[in-house]
Parts: sequence; C-alpha cells; structure tokens
Amino acid sequence: MFSQLTMPMPARLLAGAVALTVATAAGAPASAQTTLDLEARAASGGIVYVLPGATVGYEIVGTLGGDTSEGLAMFAFDLTFSGGDLTQVAAPAAGPIQQFVSPLGFNNPEGYGGTVRGGDLLQVGGAMNTIANQFAPAPSGIVVTGFGNGAEAVLATGSLTAPAALGSYSLEISNGFANALDALQPTGFWKVKEAQLASQTALTVVVVDCFAQTYCTGKVNSQGCVATIDPVGMASLSGAGTLTLTLTDVINRQFGLFLYARAEAQVPLYGGTLCVGSPFTRLLEPTRSGGVGAAGMTCGGRFERTIDAAFLNANGMLLGETIFCQWLYRDRFQPDMTTVGMSNAVRFTVCP
Repeated sequence: MFSQLTMPMPARLLAGAVALTVATAAGAPASAQTTLDLEARAASGGIVYVLPGATVGYEIVGTLGGDTSEGLAMFAFDLTFSGGDLTQVAAPAAGPIQQFVSPLGFNNPEGYGGTVRGGDLLQVGGAMNTIANQFAPAPSGIVVTGFGNGAEAVLATGSLTAPAALGSYSLEISNGFANALDALQPTGFWKVKEAQLASQTALTVVVVDCFAQTYCTGKVNSQGCVATIDPVGMASLSGAGTLTLTLTDVINRQFGLFLYARAEAQVPLYGGTLCVGSPFTRLLEPTRSGGVGAAGMTCGGRFERTIDAAFLNANGMLLGETIFCQWLYRDRFQPDMTTVGMSNAVRFTVCP
C-alpha cells in the first residue's frame, strides 16, 4: 500500500511530475526491487558514549541496493531523539546532494533540514529536478546519476545535546522513503521508480558518569590502619582526562598487587574481602610502597596508579566498560597469619 507525497513545485512543472510514493507495507523487498538502507551514526559508529550535556555530531547515510538503478532521485525521512528536542539538520556543503536542495532541487516548505514539530524533525530531505530541468527557469539543477548506488552517501548532518540524566537514548529514523533514477526519456524527462525501504538503523547515545567511585571495605592491617583508595579525575580513552588512583595507609616498604576486573564481588579472602570479580588481572607494582622506618612497622606506605589512554589501550579496556579495581599488599605482621593486606575498591567507566 502506498500513499502519495506532495512536494512544492512550480505549477508549470506539475503536469510532468512523477508521483512520489511512500512505502508503508512491511516485509522483505521483492527480489527485483530497488532498496534503500538508512543509518544514523556518529563518527565513532552506531553507539557513542558521552558525558551529560555533551554535543554529539551525527550523519544520516543512505545506500541503494537490490535491483539496478541510476542512483537516488528523491528521499525523505523523519528523525526523533528520545533524549530531547532536535534542531534542523543540514545538507553536506558540497557534492551531488546540492542538487536535492532548493533552489536547485525541491524541498518541503520549511527546508531540506526538516520541519521541527515538538522537537522532532519531519520530512528531512529533497528531490532532484528530473523534469526536463534544462528548460525550467527554476529550479534549474542538473540530474546527477549514481548517487548512493551501491555505496554509502551522506544525506544529512546534524548535532544533538546529550541529556543530563545517565542512560541510553536513541536517534531514530522513521518513515523513510525514496525514488531512484530509472532511465532518461527522449523528451528529457527522467523516469524514476520506487526504492523500497530495507532498513532504518538508529544511533544509540549512552550518557555515562566518568567519575570513579569507591566501594567495598578494606582490611585492618597489622598497624591498625585501613588502606584506602582516593580516585581523582576520569579515565578517558581519547586522552581528554586521566584517572589517578592513590592508595594510602599502606604498610611501609612492601610489595603490592593491583587487581582489576570487569565485574564486582564481595568474597571473603585472606581475612578481608575480595572486591573484584573473576576473572581478574593482577599487575605487580613496579616499586615498593615506600615510607620511612623499619619495613612493615608503619602505615606510611602508598601506591599510585595512573589510568590514562595508554593504560586503557594496553589493557584492552573499551569505551563504556565499567572496571573494578583493588590493591593487595604484603603485611607480614598481620595477626591472622595471612601476611596479606587488602584495600577497599574503586569502580570507573571508560569514557570518551
């Protein structure tokens, strides 16, 4: 079932206009059908992790497939964002898309970038002048063949603002439809055919909290102290920030192990609590805890670990992952005879 779309055209051209159709029927395209795939994405792909209030640039790309055509002739789609209102998008500044933009092409009354209604964008897009354009005083663009035919074509670019609340949000494409060029007629008119919608792929925007938080309880050591982690900063995969974890009140001049995992736990171990889940990775501290006085006799030791882009990449930590960390260290005078001291723990999210 198809419905007709009315596009603004000069009256003298309407007689030669080809009907534009909207695909409303569900189901797989017929084998002899020209198809259109639409995708919303950011520079990093179909999922982007951002801080609250961040500006996210995105683009809408389209690809024609299926039955052979001569490229896009017309397209339109709606955009909605579950995280807030959208503003008009823009056409790429150069290239074939300019033939879809007024005054060379046809747009809806509020422009190529869509009509804003309640924060949604309705009918983004336009059409080339395929109606004997060489004789029409306006619009007077040319017909560009091959656009989007078997290869991705950027149809629109825009930006949105990430919500303040943490969570996952979607930039959705809906009501997408298109016509494709079929054949140039002897009259100078282009014959077009429907491009049936094959897919509409959303962009997922995940708003994350990049600041580390402590959790779990450390073990009282032989000198009556509890080694405690102080996290400062954020772990940024791009290098926009660095997370520094400092552990104080450690038994002085001792070896330590830094543990990290992708799961949280609270399991009794060595008279304390293992706060990271299994499997976990152990990293031997390159130097002892430091401090003054006889070894093992004061709480003057400390460990410090820098979680920067190099560390994240070297240890395979991915954007959006939550990492859980804890220290174990030698406490040879521990009354429970385990000779092990244990800190509290910290969790952080790998951020952009």
